[in-house]
Amino acid sequence: MRRVNIIGSPPADWIAEAEVITQQLVDEESMEARKQIIEGNRTFWRDARLTDWLLSQFNNKCWYTEAATNVASFHVDHFRPKGEVKNLDKTKEAGYWWLAFNWKNYILAGQLINTKKSSYFPLVKGARAPENCPDCDLDLETRLLIDPRTNETRLVSFEAEDAFCMATSAGGITDDEMERVKHTIEIFGLNRLPPLNQARKQKWDSCIRNIKKFEGASVSNAQAIAEVVKDGVIDSLKDDVSYNSEYSSVAKACIRKNAPEDLVDAVFD
Repeated sequence: MRRVNIIGSPPADWIAEAEVITQQLVDEESMEARKQIIEGNRTFWRDARLTDWLLSQFNNKCWYTEAATNVASFHVDHFRPKGEVKNLDKTKEAGYWWLAFNWKNYILAGQLINTKKSSYFPLVKGARAPENCPDCDLDLETRLLIDPRTNETRLVSFEAEDAFCMATSAGGITDDEMERVKHTIEIFGLNRLPPLNQARKQKWDSCIRNIKKFEGASVSNAQAIAEVVKDGVIDSLKDDVSYNSEYSSVAKACIRKNAPEDLVDAVFD
């Protein structure tokens, strides 16, 4: 995973319309009436004004996987579920209905990732926000799932395994952080799609080839040619780890785990 850096906000006219619908939800007293409002406006979070803006934030990549393909079409996921919420033990609680039309609760996710996540939103500990509390500070919840819009993405790394490259815990993190990574990988299904795992492996292998090319440059070439080869490798790997590149977090993990220190420094200078 890689942190998605949100720039700006959706079009003002979309936000204004979303605020009107949200106010309708707040004004209703019955949950059944709120459900009807949400159901009657389901197409609103699929509006092209919103989805085009969400796509632009991460170069048409899934925010959970960095995949532009291999995860089917894109869905707008409600990070905090708008309806019922499932805990790890599959017990259910009321969802965050007041966030149904709040763009800050949206994640652009591949369909196959979004359907696996479903309505899971477990907490690490402590109480969930009350079911009728639009003004509650949700930052006080200790959620289990890693939010791709935060620096928590540093907790997730990758490792090559035969024909696949799998999401795993980063090194040097606490047991509690490892537990969060384990459940994030499971609930999002980050390792359950063979085409996704294979595509990550292709990125990993490409980085390995470049690393070996860098290491062998001085052995088989004159110094001037070796420097040209090394510069080309550095440029290529910088492209691999760039924000817009597909599976850039895989490339970052591969380089940090396998490249010599001078190459790591050059790529991440």
